[in-house]
Amino acid sequence: MKVVFLETVEGSGSMGEVRTVRPGYARNYLLPRGLAAPATPEVLARAAQLREVEDERQRVQDEHAQELVGKFASSPLIIAVRVGEQGRLYGSVTSADIAEKAGEILGEELDRRRVLLPEVIRSVGVYTVPVRLSRNVVPDMQVVVVDAEAPEGVEAAADLLLNPPLVVVQALPPVAEVEGTLEDAAEASAVDLEIEGASEPGDSTPDAEAPATESDEEAPTS
Repeated sequence: MKVVFLETVEGSGSMGEVRTVRPGYARNYLLPRGLAAPATPEVLARAAQLREVEDERQRVQDEHAQELVGKFASSPLIIAVRVGEQGRLYGSVTSADIAEKAGEILGEELDRRRVLLPEVIRSVGVYTVPVRLSRNVVPDMQVVVVDAEAPEGVEAAADLLLNPPLVVVQALPPVAEVEGTLEDAAEASAVDLEIEGASEPGDSTPDAEAPATESDEEAPTS
């Protein structure tokens, strides 16, 4: 069924937009609530005017949304929860939880349907969650889920997740340098072996006394 939207319906259509919807959806929801009207020639003639009104309303919404973006950028959303073993939560963090906490930062209520959380959060960590502040302004919000009973405190635990300590890894020497070192060590070992095998001057071991021969025996006296 073709209808003209008289009001903007999130996820369905904008004011002045002409769309084809399911007949049951139109008869049971859109038409009784005055959100849309059948696309008759008279209503279609008003569609352009309605679109102009919607465009102006959207412009105002976008300007206000841009003002809110700065609040998200300067302050990450910290949610403290009870945590069990291995960082797993007792329960989960949902879009409603994030919307409630975000409303405290924004100073105004935020509809949970504007929090585009793909799935519920079940462990501590830092998450990037898109938030639809208006149709054309969808900033990423940084959500930090921490243990409510962290020994160092919630703020310190969140800061540790956002700024983890750097691990310094000592670089290995180049391969050529390692090979050169091994060659030098091998040459040094060879020299040591040669020195150990050589005889020092004056340190030669005298030969063992040769056994006496008949010619060496004292001749009998006559």
